[in-house]
Formats: sequence, structure tokens, C-alpha cells
Amino acid sequence: MKLLFLVLLSFSSFQASAFSRVEKPKLILVISIDQFRADYLQKLAPLFRPPMSGKKVGGFNYLMQKGAYFSHAEYGLLQNMTGPGHATILTGSYAYQNGIPNNDWYNSETQNYVYCTEDQSQKTVGATPTNPHVGTSPRNLIGTTFGDELKNAYADSKVVSIALKDRAAILMGGHRPDLALWFDLESFKWVSSNYYLSSNQLPEWLNQINNGLKAKLGVEQIWEKKLDQKINPNLEVPESKYTKEMGRAFSHKAKLGGTTSLLFPLAIDMPVQVATKAIEEFKLGQGKSTDVLAISFSSHDYVGHQFGPESDEIKETTVLEDKTISEFLNYIDQKVPGGLASTWIVLTADHGVTGNPNVLKANKIPAGFINQEAMNSEIENFLNQKYGKASSKWMLEPSELNFYINQKMIKEKNLDLLKVRDEAAKHIASKKELLNGIADVFSGSDVKRRTLPQEQHEKQILRTYFEGRSGDILMIPRPNYILAYGATTHMSGYSYDRYVPMIFVGKPFKAGLYAGGFVVDIAPTLSFLMGIIPPSSSEGAILEKSLLLK
Repeated sequence: MKLLFLVLLSFSSFQASAFSRVEKPKLILVISIDQFRADYLQKLAPLFRPPMSGKKVGGFNYLMQKGAYFSHAEYGLLQNMTGPGHATILTGSYAYQNGIPNNDWYNSETQNYVYCTEDQSQKTVGATPTNPHVGTSPRNLIGTTFGDELKNAYADSKVVSIALKDRAAILMGGHRPDLALWFDLESFKWVSSNYYLSSNQLPEWLNQINNGLKAKLGVEQIWEKKLDQKINPNLEVPESKYTKEMGRAFSHKAKLGGTTSLLFPLAIDMPVQVATKAIEEFKLGQGKSTDVLAISFSSHDYVGHQFGPESDEIKETTVLEDKTISEFLNYIDQKVPGGLASTWIVLTADHGVTGNPNVLKANKIPAGFINQEAMNSEIENFLNQKYGKASSKWMLEPSELNFYINQKMIKEKNLDLLKVRDEAAKHIASKKELLNGIADVFSGSDVKRRTLPQEQHEKQILRTYFEGRSGDILMIPRPNYILAYGATTHMSGYSYDRYVPMIFVGKPFKAGLYAGGFVVDIAPTLSFLMGIIPPSSSEGAILEKSLLLK
């Protein structure tokens, strides 16, 4: 009997030792920077704050030095954009499972385009937008997020998600956040959805922030160049409604209240101002269970589209982000019990970006622009000739090289959609004069048959294509060829779009520079450390090599 008691006591001691090795944090902070390419951190590191200055921590240099730094983490998607990227970060799954292959898609049943977070059964709280995406929720996101599973396991855990872009906040927040907040450009206010706020009212603390912004509407914003004194007009930046208003070179000016003003430094601080109040109001990191705060810096993407990754504007923006993140981390260090020692931090991005084709061409790199409207018209003409004119157009408006056949016409003519897809794809693929900048063409029928472009493209297609949301016909651009959106955009699976930084900081993580890693690895790695079930469609790996496990 005594021997049995000793054995049980020994086993009990082993259990306590074995299962208490990962100390759970008070707060998990997930930071996503929109359109933050893998090369920005190391390239601009000399311009950032030092890792430590007395008892104060820096921003990016602190994270790179103290964290497990995967400098070239990958997205496995065919098209890397804000919606698919933010859906990937905390679901640990690719678009073919989570249902977010693009920022928007065509719904054959309603005959309308659907925004990735659109939900017409819900209403915006805090404003009455006139844009078509009035109602929003995570309805289109299939499967759970890390935050969802954390709340399933620990009922008193709290999850809050914040971004200027609704799709960033909603898709990182998942289905069960305590609150998701984003910025309505039309009303120039922070808003949410009655999916989260059954009272149909914003919390008073958020109203106070909105009132502060309202008081500043119309005030001129001036953005001066600070990193060096040499100022050259950026003649490679095309004129757009944004650059026309603010200018193509420093110093930039715009009045607070218009969309253009969100390219200015103030927009970098805005999500952190809301996040700081959310920590106070929800007492994030101050309860018995672990809380999650997800925040996305959307303004980086706004600047990048208009000026390109080579621009002084992106350099200035990144240095300002470093300052803002540093100040936010120091705030958390003071506010959360145990400070940063009780906090895990994840930093990543939703996608990268290609270079400005005009800049690339000037430096002898093959690059250019794609005319998808001309391709769509060619397919329309072909289907008219092949099957005769119908009561409406055969082709709907294309979206990011996704081409949609009007399925109402398919039914009207009693045709086989798979066959029509094949014929249309074969026809447009034969029009070499229209395909400047296109590497390959495939259809949804090719996905079903697995008759796809080879190797990397095939893997990316299979991870991305979602029947009923992805196009009937898709085109893969050649490297550095893009649709004409400002100075540049992101829409491919090439290195510049798919490689992003990924950093984990906290007690369980082994500081160092690591090769490999996919963004889908974030959710299962956090789940493993928290001892919970990973998100339902999680397919990433646990990044064991970066963990300090006893």
C-alpha cells in the first residue's frame, strides 16, 4: 500500500512538472501590417529605435532581437490580398478551406458581387454607410480562429480585433470576439456591426474617440520628410485622386476627413489609440485567463499602393510604425500585470507587394500592366459568337484576374458550365496579342480535373481555389506584371507578394533568425502552447524549432 502511495505521489509530481512547463501569458498581441514585404525590416533596421533604451523597449529591432524571427515566412496562396491574408493568420488554413480566396467574388445565385465580410442581415453600428457593404460579419469565413478556440476552452478569455479595414478586423477576430472595430471612411468614424453589439450602440469610450476626430475634421495635415533632406519629385508615381490631392513628392498636404488623410502619419496612431482604450475598458491581460488583442496597421497598404515599395513615403511610414509600436509595447509593459514578460507578441503581414512597374522598367527589369477588361471583352465576344447573344452579358465584371461567367445565361441557354469554362479558357489562351503579361490561364474545370499549371502554381491554386467564389476562368500574371492600381498592387503568388516577416516574442520562444515557416503555422503553434484545439481547418505546422520546451 505504501509502495502504491509512493508511485501515485511520484506520478502526481511528474504530472505537475510535465504539464506546467509552458507558462500561459496574460495577453497575446497579434500585429499585422498590411502590405509589409519581407525585406522591409532588415533593410530599414538602422533607422529604427534601438532594441532597448534604458527600461524602454524599441519597436521592430526589439522584436527582431528578442523574438523567433522568421524573416521570410510564406503564404501558400495563388493571390495574396488583404482578405485572404487576414483570414489565414489566425485560422491556420488556406482559402480553399476558409472560403476567403479574394477580397470579393461573384455570387451566381444573387447575381451580385459579394464582399468577403459582407452580411446583409447585419447593420453597421456607429454610421450609416451608403456603400454596398453596409452589413458586415464573419459569416463568409468558414471554420474557427485561434481566438474562437481559446474562448471555447476558456469562457472568460476575451478577444478584441481592431483595424482601419473592416475585413482585417473581422477576419482576424473570428466568430466569437468580444468586439471587432474598424474605420468607416465615409463618416470618418470608428464603427462596428450589430453582430458584435446587440445594443446597436457604440461603447461610450469609442464615441469619445470619434468626437475627438470630429473636432479635427478639415484641419490640414502636413507630412514632412524627416529621414534625410534630399527631396526629389517622385516622377515614377502615377497621378491618382490621392496623389493629385496630396502631391507626388514631399511635403504632402491633405485635410483631415478625406480618404487621402489616411495615408498620413495620424492614421498609423489611430488603431493604437483605440487598442489602448480597449485594453483599459476590457481589462485585457488583467484577468485569470489569457486574452487576445489583434491589431492591423492598414495605412501602410494605402501608402504602398500610391507610392510603391521603393518610395521615400514607405520608408517614412515604416519608421513611424516602428515608433508607434515601440510606444504601444511600453504601454502594455506598464498596463498588463507582469508586463511584456507576461505577454506573447506575434508580428506578421497579410501580404507583400510588387515593385512599381515604372521603376522596375527604368532599371531594366521586365514589368508592366495588364488590361483585364480587354480580355473580358474578348471572352464576351467569343461566347456571343459561339452560343448567340443572350438576354444579358455573358461575362460579369472581372476581379483581380478572376473572370466570371454569368450563370444566369448558362441556365437560359441550357449549357454545361464546365464545358463553357473550358471553351472560353481555351479561346482566350489562344489570343497571345491580348495576353501580354499573362503567364498562364486555367479554369474551374481544370481545378476539378487537376489539369493545372505545374509545380508552384499548381500548389497555390489548390490551396486557393474555392468553387462558387473563385472565378470560372483565372489568369496568372507574369512576374512584375500587375493591374493598373496607383503605383503598384499585390495579386500574385510570386516571392514579393508571398514572403512576409513572422516574429514570435515571449517566454516559450527561442530568440534567433529562422529560415522557413508559413503564416498558417501561427495558429497551430499558439494553440499547442496554450494546450487547446487548433482552429477547425488548421493545416499549419507547430514551429517546434523556435520553442523553448523543457
